[in-house]
Amino acid sequence: MNLLHHYLYRMRRAWVRLCRFRHRRGYGIHSPFAFAKVTGVFYERGTYYAYADLAAAYPVQPCGPTRRDLRLLLRLCNDAMPRTALVWTAAEDPATLAYLRAGRPSCHFSATTEAPHLAAVAVQPDLLYVDSGEQWAESLEPWLEATTDRSVLILRGIHRNRSMLAAWRRLQARQNVRVTFDLYEWGLAYFERRLNKQDYLISY
Repeated sequence: MNLLHHYLYRMRRAWVRLCRFRHRRGYGIHSPFAFAKVTGVFYERGTYYAYADLAAAYPVQPCGPTRRDLRLLLRLCNDAMPRTALVWTAAEDPATLAYLRAGRPSCHFSATTEAPHLAAVAVQPDLLYVDSGEQWAESLEPWLEATTDRSVLILRGIHRNRSMLAAWRRLQARQNVRVTFDLYEWGLAYFERRLNKQDYLISY
């Protein structure tokens, strides 16, 4: 995504957030699981100890996640408490990796800029972060087939284009995907079997 397209995308994201106003802060959500995610993770206002050090070490890049988004990633990882995690990005992204690590320092992280061979991985990661463009869906199939109640998938750019959105919709339709959150920039998928299948649209 070039710089002009990126700024146009950011403007569209701001407009979508306004249009989704009634979907903010848990309004109309009856699931305790989903309500806790919205109020205690997405909209958490507390200051984490690592915020200041990370902000000083990793300036925001023009086409990368915003500071607000990076802090969300920290909170998501802190909430998921993964034992193992894989970060797959189209290019090296030290800021994203650092924020995710800060959310769960005891987690074993791996990072790649190539399509991972998940079928050959002995231990599937609990948390999978993907910002790889349109090629993610087929590559993630082995991981999606082997998910557990601990599994969490974070996708960046689900509304970037029609192909990305179509892949996101197919993911939502999978039976083992129990709860999803569409935050426009981010798509989050949870696989805990006790949860009722539900897809949430969130203003973020």
